[in-house]
Amino acid sequence: MKASDFLYLGLGAAFLAKDKISEQLTEMEKRGDISKDEAKQFMEDAVARAKKERDAFDSRLRDAIKEAVSELGLATKDDIDELKSLIEKS
Repeated sequence: MKASDFLYLGLGAAFLAKDKISEQLTEMEKRGDISKDEAKQFMEDAVARAKKERDAFDSRLRDAIKEAVSELGLATKDDIDELKSLIEKS
């Protein structure tokens, strides 16, 4: 399974979870367990936490990719730009 497959699997699970949470909040609201404002605040907090976690995941993923590129000795965009500059000067 490729990394992108895991990403899409995670996104699918997140959307499913969001739908389920939304349904549960609606049910709780109908029963009077929580107010509409409390349900709205809960969803806003959940979205903010998800964004923070996604940003942290993205950062860790970028770091892992940079490390893999470095360990493999692959040329980076900066390396290629530097070589182009040297060739143009010649």
